[in-house]
Amino acid sequence: MTDGNEELKIIMVALRGMGKTSLLAAMHEEFYKTFERANLQTWIDDNNTLRAIQECKSVLKNIDAKLENKVTPTQAKENPWNDQGFSFELGSSGKKFMKLRFTDPSGEYFNSDATNEYKQYVKRQLNECDAVVIPIDATALMQKKTGKVNHAEIGTWHEEKNSSQRITQLLKDAYTNVTSPRLVILAPVKCETYTKTPRDAERLLYHVKIGYSELLDFFKSDSLIDKVAVVITPVQTIGNVVFSYAKTDNVGYTKFCYHKTPINAPYEPKDGDQPLRYILLFLINVFLEKKKEILKKEQENLTKLTSDLGKEKYKLDTAKIEFDEKQRLLNERNNTWWLARTIFNIFDDRQPPYYKAKGQFEQKEVENQEIQSNVESTSLKVQATQEEINAFNNALYKFAIGCKNNDGFAVVQGHKWFNFPQSIF
Repeated sequence: MTDGNEELKIIMVALRGMGKTSLLAAMHEEFYKTFERANLQTWIDDNNTLRAIQECKSVLKNIDAKLENKVTPTQAKENPWNDQGFSFELGSSGKKFMKLRFTDPSGEYFNSDATNEYKQYVKRQLNECDAVVIPIDATALMQKKTGKVNHAEIGTWHEEKNSSQRITQLLKDAYTNVTSPRLVILAPVKCETYTKTPRDAERLLYHVKIGYSELLDFFKSDSLIDKVAVVITPVQTIGNVVFSYAKTDNVGYTKFCYHKTPINAPYEPKDGDQPLRYILLFLINVFLEKKKEILKKEQENLTKLTSDLGKEKYKLDTAKIEFDEKQRLLNERNNTWWLARTIFNIFDDRQPPYYKAKGQFEQKEVENQEIQSNVESTSLKVQATQEEINAFNNALYKFAIGCKNNDGFAVVQGHKWFNFPQSIF
């Protein structure tokens, strides 16, 4: 949490060497432009994950023509719970409204033979995270030994590389009791070869749906269809590269070989902003749903407090009139001759009624001030919440108009979380 505001969590899910960090780097490359265009400010923590992203980008920017110098896979930590991820805060006009945390765990945590501690870590992260990003090796999905796949085929190396069945089982285990909205992004990476034309991109989209049909069918179950949003967003994590061939090493591991076109092509990832846009569009919509509920309660509380303040002011005015009258009578008595005053006080002592009225008036003053203070603080909360909602409504519009929904991009499920914001005022 940050300054009492929401923390929303995103986890990258894929086995070792799948390109989780490269995808995060491509997203980070578009970071500032995406937020600046939405008139949002970011505050970023400098930590190990951010440094890993920057190192990854450094490698990719200097990668050779045959992509031989690879990004070092994220190393497994002795204690996975120490991984703080890559976090940043979002806000407007200098005010921080929410915090987003990306976790990029080692692919080893997702292996079927992972330690029990790693398995528990993955299950808890998947259960707690608001969004899950699943990088997909597009080459493994789209290639067979004799060339590109046909219409209804799945790539020869899809299961070996993408472990779709393992990923599906992990999410089935984690999503047994989902109560809050979740986003799952299927993000084909290394997809430059398969997104050259709109027709190519639509074929890629079609094959993602086939390759992950069991997972998508699971999300359509009665208990999840209204809770889980699913988006497909291809990302060219390097840009300007094409698939050349596949080769198998001595231990049976398949390696895909690519080359740059042209040879001196720069690091130029494409569509790295799309997963980020969809994540923010979804998470801010979820955030706004909560904020609207908070605003409604705060407005109801303000209405009640304002009504109570009116009643207390009436009681205060009544107590003031009573106190003034008792004070007048006491002053009148005190101005009489002392002997007469002494005799009169035997039958009608005006001091006790005066002090009683004084105490009641002072108590009403305190109660009135407390309610007045509550009205002022609640009014500020209402104003601040409205400002947050307005700022994020404006940002949502700018995120939404930049989200692609064709040429390989698609909202598969949960369209309501990606609608343009509607004013509530």
